[in-house]
Amino acid sequence: MPDFLQMAQSPVLAASVAGLVLLAIARPGGGPSVWRVAAGWVGGLGAGVYVGCGLLDQWPRWPPLEDRDRFLVVLLPLALAVEAVAMLLPERRRMAWLLRIVLASVAAPILLFNSVYVADLGGPGSAEWNRGETVLVLGLSVLMLAGVWGLLARLKVRTSDRALSPVLVLSALACGATVMPSGYYLGGLLALPIAGAIAGASLASYAFPKQPVENPCLGVGLIGIFTICFIGRFYASLPTSLAICLLLAPLLAWTAELPCFRKLPAAARTAIRIGTVLAALLVIVTYAQVSFNSAIGTGQGTSR
Repeated sequence: MPDFLQMAQSPVLAASVAGLVLLAIARPGGGPSVWRVAAGWVGGLGAGVYVGCGLLDQWPRWPPLEDRDRFLVVLLPLALAVEAVAMLLPERRRMAWLLRIVLASVAAPILLFNSVYVADLGGPGSAEWNRGETVLVLGLSVLMLAGVWGLLARLKVRTSDRALSPVLVLSALACGATVMPSGYYLGGLLALPIAGAIAGASLASYAFPKQPVENPCLGVGLIGIFTICFIGRFYASLPTSLAICLLLAPLLAWTAELPCFRKLPAAARTAIRIGTVLAALLVIVTYAQVSFNSAIGTGQGTSR
């Protein structure tokens, strides 16, 4: 039975740790220091996610045999490292994006490593996918993740990191709420500390008079959202259509940039941005809940 108190505590703890670590390391009144600011953001987000996962008894395990462990041990540290480079070298944007594309390219292979889809676990030739299917799935995964990342980064330039943080938080929570009943409860739980850490770091950033050119919230948030959607699709019963909708839903934040809304006050555009994404996520989550309840009623549900 789900421990709802623990589920509520995890994002709160993650938010508190992320915000406090960011403030303690970056020090709002400590004068400009690129290294300190980068360490504060990366350390805050990382500490928030890991502490929140620890509360849920999801500490990273070595060797990382399961998909959740590979996310916590390999994929999340890589995301934090890439975003640290982007913060430390803001003038080297091409290099930062090259690293992000590389990260987007290895995300799916890391999560699928030694799985029944790509590995001959039952003997030679027993992998579920042939070479063509593997290339197709991995290629589409890279295109979607990198495409969403690039479009949201462009939107961030037009708005701000703070404007996108609520979108990332809501999207992560919706992914968790959809994946948990799909048969992968533990995988869906990952959304709680990810959302909490992004929210906590973003709130703490208001203490700083000047924001850095880059911060890791977008990269870490998208890698987390992609991971939850991906493992829900391939390690549970989340339909492909729902996984894709969840991954693409943050792009609806572009709605506020339509010509008919550009002359509105900033607060109104923020409300449109968040409201549009929230409405879409509510539709997705509601549809998923109805579908999963129907499957359970007919005896087709599975759990993990």
